[in-house]
Amino acid sequence: MNISNPLILFNNHFTGHRRNYPYRTRLAIAADLGYEGYEFHPTEPGDDKNWDELGVAYGASGLKQAGMYVVAKGANDDEVARIEDEINRLRLIIDRLAALKTRAYLNFTISSNPAGRATPDYRDSGSSRAEQRHWERTARILKEVDAHLELRGVRGNLYNHVWFITDTPAAVLRTLRDSGAKVIKPGLASFHAFFHAGVPDIEEVMVEPGMENLGYFALLNGWPKPAEPFRTRPLDDGNVDIAGMLGLLWKQGYSGPIVSQGFDLGGDPYESARRAIQYVRDIQARFQRNPALNPFA
Repeated sequence: MNISNPLILFNNHFTGHRRNYPYRTRLAIAADLGYEGYEFHPTEPGDDKNWDELGVAYGASGLKQAGMYVVAKGANDDEVARIEDEINRLRLIIDRLAALKTRAYLNFTISSNPAGRATPDYRDSGSSRAEQRHWERTARILKEVDAHLELRGVRGNLYNHVWFITDTPAAVLRTLRDSGAKVIKPGLASFHAFFHAGVPDIEEVMVEPGMENLGYFALLNGWPKPAEPFRTRPLDDGNVDIAGMLGLLWKQGYSGPIVSQGFDLGGDPYESARRAIQYVRDIQARFQRNPALNPFA
């Protein structure tokens, strides 16, 4: 099995829990641990100070890829008046990414939730409650963003996030079809796919038409909790079978980025990021040493 995925470290390893590491430290950690790239969390296009700081830190790190996760709005009835502003905001963020002069990508999702609420299984919200006007607005945002990504030579993917209108792989694929996107590819978030009870198992997801174009895979694990939807956990310690998911994707030839997230883990972010990359490497080594250990071999 030939595995050549770029391994990307996500920004949420370093924020929260009364901490906010400087960019120079975040990116130095990513480089020190052997990650190929770093995915930033939303930095608004007019925030010159932070763009300057992350640009300097990125240039000094030696990393080869830079991404940014952006949440867009504008599909809900109470948000439609801002749809042009949201589209312009996304264009400006893409311009900023392109200016980094690297292999850049936009990882984004559409947060509008027509139901306005969520439950632990999320089937009372998001795409299941969307009506035609919501889908049309979502496709419009996607079409405009796709055109600007193509113009600037930046890659893009659409991310499935529980509660949002693009909450399931099926919703992501529908929106990509509706918009006629050329550049944007489907993304898959292990955590959000697993904890949304309306999403089937990974082998069923990956046979859906369009998933052969998968361009992004995010790793996060978690446990369910009483009275709360979930608690995030390290990759090797949760309910999501990360190894099985990777085994299937590698068997199918997936060579796109693998992005390690660390939302709400706390503790030493260097150690959580180290554990994550080492776990992925260990899974690679396991399946290469003995392909029969891969349940999808």
